[in-house]
Parts: sequence; structure tokens; C-alpha cells
Amino acid sequence: MGRPEKPINASSGAVAAFASELRRLRALAGNPTYRDMARSALYSPSVLSSAASGHRLPTLQVTLAFVAACGGDQEVWRRRWLEVCGDPPPRPPSPPP
Repeated sequence: MGRPEKPINASSGAVAAFASELRRLRALAGNPTYRDMARSALYSPSVLSSAASGHRLPTLQVTLAFVAACGGDQEVWRRRWLEVCGDPPPRPPSPPP
């Protein structure tokens, strides 16, 4: 059994809130170990653990692998990640007047 994760204060910023939501997704998936997640995510357990630490925003690729390993919706999480990093998703073009 691994070490317990340190608590995250989700109100301390967007990155911490994002990490808290990643942890919530993992909990909803039944709390798989990072080692188990790593088998399907193709990232090391330490990279996946770091993604949910709240210290810094994980890369989009790591985020999507984490989400896939937990059975989450990758498109929803891609949009969340873009919002946190300050890149809003592109809007569909407006119809001509």
C-alpha cells in the first residue's frame, strides 16, 4: 500500500482545484493505485501522482492519460485543462449577419 496523499486546499488556486478534481475522478473510479493506472496510462506512477499533487499543472498528455486510466471523458478534461492554463477552447465561427 502506498503513502497517503497530502491534502489539497482546492480553494488555493486553479491548479490545486484541478488536482483535487483529478483525485475525485480517481476516487470515483474505485481508487486504483498509481501503479495500476500506469499500466494503461503509459506514464510512471510518480508522474501520475504528481499530476494530482496540486503543485503544478500536469501536461495535457499526462492529464488525458490519467483521465483515461480512470475511465473519464477525455474531451471534457481537455477543455478543463485548457481553461486552467488560460487557453480557452476555440469557439465555433459565428454565422454571417
